[in-house]
Amino acid sequence: MASQVGRFASMNKTVEVRIHGFAFGGRAVGRDPQGKVCFVRGAVPGETVQVSLTADKKNYSEGILSGVTAASPARLTPECPNPCPGCSYAHVPYEMELEWKQRQFRSFAEKARLRSDPQDFLRDPMGAPVRTGWRSKIRLSLDRSPDGKILAGYRGEDNRTLIPVTDCPLAVPAIREALQGGQWRSLLSGNEKTITFRWSRPDGLRIYTDRGGSASIRDELDGFGIFETGESSFFQINPYMSGRLAGEVLDRVRSAAPALLVELYCGCGCFSIICTEHLPGLQAWGVELDPPAVQYAAENAGTHGVADRTGFDVGDSAKVFRKRYPQGLPPGSLLLADPPRTGLDPAALKLIAGSGAKWILYVSCSPDTLFRDLRQLEEAGYRIIESRLLDLFPSTAHFESITVLAAEK
Repeated sequence: MASQVGRFASMNKTVEVRIHGFAFGGRAVGRDPQGKVCFVRGAVPGETVQVSLTADKKNYSEGILSGVTAASPARLTPECPNPCPGCSYAHVPYEMELEWKQRQFRSFAEKARLRSDPQDFLRDPMGAPVRTGWRSKIRLSLDRSPDGKILAGYRGEDNRTLIPVTDCPLAVPAIREALQGGQWRSLLSGNEKTITFRWSRPDGLRIYTDRGGSASIRDELDGFGIFETGESSFFQINPYMSGRLAGEVLDRVRSAAPALLVELYCGCGCFSIICTEHLPGLQAWGVELDPPAVQYAAENAGTHGVADRTGFDVGDSAKVFRKRYPQGLPPGSLLLADPPRTGLDPAALKLIAGSGAKWILYVSCSPDTLFRDLRQLEEAGYRIIESRLLDLFPSTAHFESITVLAAEK
């Protein structure tokens, strides 16, 4: 941290800031003596801190924590030795982290100007059982120093600066041991841009670069068995919470009791397969843009014994859906969407709004895009029944959520 402060010392001033909260994204927020809002990572609500400014805008400023004038009794010493922006809450108790994540979630709901009242549909958050040792996959960027040495680490706030990493307390023990040992360097030829460490209970540790192949990996969802996917394909990276998320999805599909489940952004098919496996009368169909993931989805359905009640197609969600259901979904259908952090693209959002689905189940990893999309779904005639935060990414600024909507007619 000191080196980053020195980097800006010649062009920025230091101000005293009274911290009053955490903003979405994990930075603490407070005000300087003139009342201007200031964002700084690493401070705690209730503290007075010194901030070396890196940006001074008209309505707010940003900076790097350079000192703590009056510390909060809640402040903890982070286990992580790295000055990277990933562990946004490692310096506060987990109860405080979860409380502020729920506040941020509620704030997005309130600012979205929804017809539904957040007080009616927001549920208590589901916390994580562990704060460290949960991350089963990390990807490090690679740079070369002037003397030719390969440096591996996370990118800083500017998405350019490399912060060297030789340990990551968020990672599962097998990944931490590999990072600390350093033998992974023997895998590098000198032209790679990233290196990935991925662990699963069935297959153990895999280490590969962006120049590697496309091998498969088996991963496990607690309570729901093993699923196969590609090394570079998406799979939830918290083995302590991924099964709980799947269980929440299953519970809501069970309550809705649809005859048909249609899943957009289905990946390797976990949600559709789990729901059909546990609900004997259910048929499911999923669509995914990634061809290998769709192939694995079909194989997983066979492994779990539901190949006769599931189907998966590859392609753009909106285009493939319209081809399969040109008149919309059959009555009583449930549509499940688990989009990337950018949320639903305009075509998919328009598709869902006019799909005729009786229920919509929206799994999201970004509350800003979630509530943006929920507002438009409300305008299309849907009512928000419930929404719940699930902390799949403890100590970081991120979290997952699951929202249920029902057609009003």
